[in-house]
Amino acid sequence: MHKPQNEQTAKSILGITLLVTLISVAGIALPYPILAPLFAEGTSPLTQFLGLPKELLFGIVLAIYPLGIIIGSSVIGSLSDHWGRRRILGYTLIGTAISYGLTGIAAVSGDFLLFILARLLTGICEGNIAIARAIAADLHPTIDKTRSFSLISAMGYGGYLLGPLAGGQLAFAGPGLVFYCAGLACFLCGILSFWLLPKSLDKKVLNAEAKSSFVLLKDPKLRRFFTLYLCLTLGVNIYYEFYPLWLVNIHEYGPIGISWATIFLTSCMILTSVAFNPKLQRRYSHAQAGILGMMMFAFALLFVPLFSSIQFLVCFALMGAGIAIFNGFLPAYISTAYAHRAQGQLMGMLVTIFCIGNVLAAIVGSLLSLIQVQWALICGAFVVLIACAIFYHGHFKASLWYRESEQTKASE
Repeated sequence: MHKPQNEQTAKSILGITLLVTLISVAGIALPYPILAPLFAEGTSPLTQFLGLPKELLFGIVLAIYPLGIIIGSSVIGSLSDHWGRRRILGYTLIGTAISYGLTGIAAVSGDFLLFILARLLTGICEGNIAIARAIAADLHPTIDKTRSFSLISAMGYGGYLLGPLAGGQLAFAGPGLVFYCAGLACFLCGILSFWLLPKSLDKKVLNAEAKSSFVLLKDPKLRRFFTLYLCLTLGVNIYYEFYPLWLVNIHEYGPIGISWATIFLTSCMILTSVAFNPKLQRRYSHAQAGILGMMMFAFALLFVPLFSSIQFLVCFALMGAGIAIFNGFLPAYISTAYAHRAQGQLMGMLVTIFCIGNVLAAIVGSLLSLIQVQWALICGAFVVLIACAIFYHGHFKASLWYRESEQTKASE
């Protein structure tokens, strides 16, 4: 495991990692406001492939990207353990930039097959989010990992705030320009990674395994945790992928409206990560804070379809806070429980599970949205409640991870 030489070095590494995360996620989120309106309108050649329903084509587009991340994150985290965090992070960011360029070409030409192939390649390269979390875990105990995870999450939320805002504005110039700008942002991050991150991060970690993250599924306790994490991410991704469509169908939002709704949501996430998570860390354990965040999200999502265009923003605020809480504490929980494992591999598996949930969300949500998109959101809420139940039983009743990870308070 990597250990920084001193506190100043650790802060420098974390700061650069946060900057790269912010810019790269902003690039990833740039196209976010344009996809739902593009496929809802049905005027683009991308929506007329083989005469298939535009809802089904939209589901394919949503599913192919996280499928790529599943492939990428299952090996990228392990590769960073073996070949170095800095090197793999930089190469994958450059690869992301190239694939976004291809996506822009496909969007302009209306080539659906090239579009989904480019989205697949983009996803493969963007499995590198596991590297940022692995770096945060490596900095512990010089910098507390719960604090690092919360800050990385906050930067990710910041990217989802800046990206959709810029994407909504650029949408009027056409989808091609949006994807080209996303590629430029990721290329800049790749250069920054090579230039600013220390070469010490290119060293092989002591417990590195040259294996896919799926090898972790051999551990029955980890399998149980990954099952609950799959349920959690399935519910969250149903919300992420289909609330823009819900806003279009129910509240007649366009790209600008979706971008502002996303900005509001992510602002709540950033505020919670930066201001409230440290307070929760002093009062509650990883497990207590994690289940609190999951329950906040689930119950808020359950009530979203019942409210008007103003009232649902209250639910959005609660969901944003819930996401920020469990994203800050659950990775720290499992990282502490399995501190003896290579953290790139472990964080890679979390990202892989998240993306499997993303693919399943695209499939389930697409089918339910053929009836009514509200049913997709309600389904997401119930799946997260199932995750809460699994976590409550596994931690508080069966003590599956208690002895390894619980240390009275997350701050200890």
